[in-house]
Amino acid sequence: MILAAYPVQKRWSMTAYRKYLRVVGLVVSIVSPALASSQLAAQGGRQARRAVAAPSADAAARAAALEPARSMLRHLVGRWHVEIRFAGNFDGPPDASGTRVVTPLFDDLRLQWTEHLDSSRTRSQGLLGFDPRSARFYSSTVDSAGAGAEFLTGTLSLSEPFVLFMPVGASSGEDTAGSFTWTMIDPDHFTWVPLNRGWRAVLTRER
Repeated sequence: MILAAYPVQKRWSMTAYRKYLRVVGLVVSIVSPALASSQLAAQGGRQARRAVAAPSADAAARAAALEPARSMLRHLVGRWHVEIRFAGNFDGPPDASGTRVVTPLFDDLRLQWTEHLDSSRTRSQGLLGFDPRSARFYSSTVDSAGAGAEFLTGTLSLSEPFVLFMPVGASSGEDTAGSFTWTMIDPDHFTWVPLNRGWRAVLTRER
């Protein structure tokens, strides 16, 4: 009885095994494309996330302006001789002269300065700095003869050490009143000139 039953049990087991293999093959054939699609979707998702996380053009522009701005501000620190000439006086004696002292305020992106003219009791002082978040300069000035403060915001040129300042709230290109240009000629000279060219200030580093 036992010997007769053994082959039957073996044949049944082989048949069940073959059926099991066919079922497994069918399941794999169904699941494999789904897994492949899921993997591709996941890859695409990762790529999409990488694309979203990639720096924007604005962020790249802000990063590109940071070091040139820091360099310009660093070169301003020190004591400067100021010469001011009004329109038409190209090479004659300065119409006014004085001294400006520039020192760091908190860090190398923010400066404070004081200035006095030799021929006047007028004193002026202000702040000049760069905001990495907006990639723009800012300037504030107040003097002893004025009634209020002057606030400017500046755009840096990446091709030369040049900044165009305009009054805060002014529309670019529409109104040049109160606008100025700051140009670093070299580490020992810079100019501050209004856009209307009514005067110009040349500052030379004192040794």
